[in-house]
Amino acid sequence: MKGPLVLIFASVVLSCSCIACQGHVEGGSVTALLDSADAYIANGDVKSAFASLKTAQSQASNTYERMGVYKRYLKLGDLSLAEKTVKKALRKDHDSKELAAIYGSLLLSQNRIKEALKVSRGLSGSQYGSVYAEAFMRNAINTGKSANELFGSRRTKADREWAKDETRRSEVFYDTRFAPVYHDAYVGSGRYRWNWNAAALSMHAGKYDDAAAMYPSKTESLEDALFWGTILYDAGRYPQSLEALLTRSSDTAPEDVLIKYKSLLADDYYILAQDAESERERSEILGMNLSEYAASNPSVAQILSQTYVNSALYYKSNDDHLSEYQRLNALVTRYPDYKPGLAAYGQFALDRSRVPKDDTMTAHIRAAGLQTRQMEIEAQIPPVSVDDALALVKHAIEKNSSPDLLVLEEELILQSNGYTEASQRVSRLWPLLERNQISDNRYPPEIVRYAVVSLIQNGYLDEACELFDTYEKEVYQQDYGKKSRKKKFSSAEHADEMELWECEVAAWFAIQNGDVESALVFYKTIIEKFAPRSPVMNVSGQNDSVVNSYVNAGNIYSGTNQGAVALDYLNKASSRATTAELKAEILYRIGKQNFYLNDLHSASKALQYALRLDPSHNKARFVLQQVNREQK
Repeated sequence: MKGPLVLIFASVVLSCSCIACQGHVEGGSVTALLDSADAYIANGDVKSAFASLKTAQSQASNTYERMGVYKRYLKLGDLSLAEKTVKKALRKDHDSKELAAIYGSLLLSQNRIKEALKVSRGLSGSQYGSVYAEAFMRNAINTGKSANELFGSRRTKADREWAKDETRRSEVFYDTRFAPVYHDAYVGSGRYRWNWNAAALSMHAGKYDDAAAMYPSKTESLEDALFWGTILYDAGRYPQSLEALLTRSSDTAPEDVLIKYKSLLADDYYILAQDAESERERSEILGMNLSEYAASNPSVAQILSQTYVNSALYYKSNDDHLSEYQRLNALVTRYPDYKPGLAAYGQFALDRSRVPKDDTMTAHIRAAGLQTRQMEIEAQIPPVSVDDALALVKHAIEKNSSPDLLVLEEELILQSNGYTEASQRVSRLWPLLERNQISDNRYPPEIVRYAVVSLIQNGYLDEACELFDTYEKEVYQQDYGKKSRKKKFSSAEHADEMELWECEVAAWFAIQNGDVESALVFYKTIIEKFAPRSPVMNVSGQNDSVVNSYVNAGNIYSGTNQGAVALDYLNKASSRATTAELKAEILYRIGKQNFYLNDLHSASKALQYALRLDPSHNKARFVLQQVNREQK
């Protein structure tokens, strides 16, 4: 290993044991003899002290009395008599882990590693496990054995080549089987980095629950909080991850640790649906003066660029387009080659270009020299040219092309050139597919997604269906083998393997073809795979897909007279809706379903709420009138 291995000494265990000895009532005569020995030792009368201890040892009748003798032999420096005393005590009480720990520590102090390992083997997993851990690791260093030899049976054949290779000998300590050994070392020593080693090895072995179970319930520093927050996050224990991060004992840490800490804190808050708190942490990160530091630290630059995008998405979901612009403008200025940032900036340019012009009333207000609050906010947003965004994307493609950038480039070109006719837009799809063909009927998924959705939006449904089916068969039917190609292909059989967009498109086609059963399979797959929150890019779009799947699944169950199940799906959709209009539409459906189930009170409540959110929802108003008539 690089650098000396820090070993754990068991003096803490020993001293604790000795203190414990003093706290118990030793037999009357033995106590007197031990007191006499203490007095002799204090006066330098070693001969008399040994005589008293010899008599006390012969009269000792329990572990605590024998340990009193043992402690004083140690004080006198007679390790031989001390060992005889503890061995005799251990024979009398062979199940005592405390005695085994004391004897193991004594053997380690004399460098009798193999004997210490044998004595302390039963201590693993106990409060005295550090004695075993030290013995095991010192034995590994001294013998140079492979992990299989160390952890295997005695019959395991020695690997002589391993013993000759210094590099391989040092790598033995990275074997995942060392995880419990390191944890034992931590329990006895209190040195948190031993616990880090144990958890890291468990994570490497895919034992996430084992690693999470090592969390000590408190953290030593902000760096320690970050480590355990990450372990628990990767184990999917987000509330515990947040707890670990918030139990830090100090805010002092190097800048890179502080940034990673706040970034993980923001992710935890987001996953737990605490969006405002998540953005607060992101804002603190972006408020730090980190430009120079990030320039020499790629991992920090990556975190900052991701934070800008996630922050912009937060403001977009809250219709705060001024703040969204400010985040994106700063992003493309500082990190012009960051692809998700370019995509978000390009999408913002497209969104702004599609903002509807003033209606008659707004035009009159503006002509009168007046402004509404919304008009004032809109006026503060600088114009973002589609052509400028297109230039940035083209520059990025020249440096490092990717399918997602090519799709964004195509969308910007259509908007920049004013291609509004369906035939114009569709005519560009086929050359785009041809230029990016990987093999027969195989294209990058980003390109296929864009082409299929564009064909649907422009009314070319047959072409969209053919392209999608051909792509799906090429991607998934290869698993069947050549003999199975005659078998009728069903994309529903591969729902678990499909991406989000594939499930959405497949569900749409299934509904068009009247295949309700397959559509339900896809909607359920979307819900199961993508409903859990995760701090990924474009997560707002993912959430919309999940909400739509809940609603559509609810509609299917409603149509098959499973009203209670339909309500469950619709209620879950309502809890995730991010806009007033969408929530009002879902509440309208909830109210209508309750009306069908004759739950007039719940129906009235949902419909009234829908109308408060969207007073123009006439369908909700109509059903509410029906409910009111029934209640009379």
